Amino acid sequence: MAMPILAQNKVQSPGVLFEEGTFAQALAKAKNNKKGPKIIFMDCYTVWCGPCKVMSEKIFPQEHVGKFFNANFINIKIDMEKGEGIDLAKRYGIRAYPTFLILDAEGNEINRVVGSGEADPFIERVKKAMDPANSPKAKRAVYDENKTSQNAIAYLEILQSSYMNKEAGEFIEEIFTTLSPRDRYSDKMWPFVSQSLQNPNSKIFSLILEEKPLADRLVSKERVDAVICGGLKNYANAYVMGRAANANPADVMAKIEYLNLLSNRDETVSYFIKVVKLYGENNIAAIADMLKVNEIMRMSEGDRVTLERFIMGVKGMPKERQLEYLKAKQEYLKKQADMLNANIERLSK
Repeated sequence: MAMPILAQNKVQSPGVLFEEGTFAQALAKAKNNKKGPKIIFMDCYTVWCGPCKVMSEKIFPQEHVGKFFNANFINIKIDMEKGEGIDLAKRYGIRAYPTFLILDAEGNEINRVVGSGEADPFIERVKKAMDPANSPKAKRAVYDENKTSQNAIAYLEILQSSYMNKEAGEFIEEIFTTLSPRDRYSDKMWPFVSQSLQNPNSKIFSLILEEKPLADRLVSKERVDAVICGGLKNYANAYVMGRAANANPADVMAKIEYLNLLSNRDETVSYFIKVVKLYGENNIAAIADMLKVNEIMRMSEGDRVTLERFIMGVKGMPKERQLEYLKAKQEYLKKQADMLNANIERLSK
């Protein structure tokens, strides 16, 4: 009885075969492989990453996935938060999980694939990444050779797909003033430009404010204002949470007050401005007094959630004031539920 079972197990595909050992050992095997693969596929994962587990448990064990990867790569898995993975994460600038690196036998990055996916689409993404011509380095070289808007967008797209957002932001700042107005505010370029507006301290933020009427005309005032509003609110959040310790309160206030000039003002704008002002004055007690259930609960759900998180997240906010607000909110919701139940009961009679 044992023999057929052993034979059956033997023919089952193991899926992707990941090497046991260190990164250096994987490089050595790639260098010394005379007939087998000479490039490395490195699964950069963490134990808390859900998509990483999906790839390990559902995608990599599949037979046809194993056939592709085992034929083309020396495969290795490394936890980026343990052992040598910590230094490797810094070396290769791993910022999202899962990230899959394609490396040559010297450890030089050919390309990367970021994020999980179903088996066949994932294989196609890896095939595309195996071509050095599709790497960020190659796309940058194409742009440097011929500085067109089309080549700039191709480079930005590959940076975005690789989660190289810092590099994308730096590139936008580099080329922004070299582009014609219609190119820098085109439908294809605007998504990348708008990412830079998430940081009000960026060079792009200042440049767009200087020529905002032009941006409003070519993109639309509503779209431009919406992105600026989001960036200013993110900045305000970081400031009151204590993540901008060296920021000058007057400079921060000057930026946040720009919210008053935007067309898409919502109910939270006045609160954001007031909280930032009070935080700069270190008046946390006055900020806590703004947690008024009857005012906040009348807002739309989106505005209410935004404002609650903003005020409750203020650095130094007393826990007892947070608890007081949450209890008052609980009582408010109970009264609303009682009224609703009473109406249902009345209409049911």
